[in-house]
Amino acid sequence: MGEVGPAANAAQAQRWNGASGQYWIEHRERHLAEHQNLTPHLFRRAAIAAGERVLDVGCGCGDTTIMAARSAGDRSREKPDGSGIAVGLDLSAPMLAVARRLAGQAGTANARFVRGDAQARPLRWAAFDVVISNFGVMFFGDPRVAFASLGAAVRPHGRLVFLCWQDETRNELFNIPSRAFGAHMRLPGPSAGDLFADPGQITELLHRTGWEDVQVASVNEPAWLGSDVHD
Repeated sequence: MGEVGPAANAAQAQRWNGASGQYWIEHRERHLAEHQNLTPHLFRRAAIAAGERVLDVGCGCGDTTIMAARSAGDRSREKPDGSGIAVGLDLSAPMLAVARRLAGQAGTANARFVRGDAQARPLRWAAFDVVISNFGVMFFGDPRVAFASLGAAVRPHGRLVFLCWQDETRNELFNIPSRAFGAHMRLPGPSAGDLFADPGQITELLHRTGWEDVQVASVNEPAWLGSDVHD
């Protein structure tokens, strides 16, 4: 898979190739620390085996792609040939440049990175065993099209595992500042990403796009917000 042209999700492409992408790069280690108790849940449920082909959607700076590549290429696990790979897919050219650099520094030769939009990219049919996403699927402009595309890219009986935020009323990370702001101003209305806060809507969406045996599990962990006021 190579580079692709303009993304269908143009607003997000502009965002992550601009200030948001640069901010994430500059604060990458802080974001990793914030998610340090959550990411292990993603990998436990994905149960990536040696020799498997993994697609990491919205991979950003590639940290989860590198982790997936290590699991897929681990010769000590189920498939001794260690031929598995992990492909990181993202809209952001600057973040993918960081991902490629980090993979090179880590010596992870079986990690690949592709710039593109999962809802528009013509992914190869049945090319992957498992799709993972670490808070990346919430940015789809058209989730129905995107999940149907991902379903076509997964082999029969393959699997999809992703993390997304729960409703902010159950998430102190967002609820506490939202209440504080709400006391002084009118807060924005629901966004497209809010459908991922509702397990029922997630289940319905995935069933409608061809996914079976859908399970939505609540994950409750402390989030690291920083060691000082600046953090």
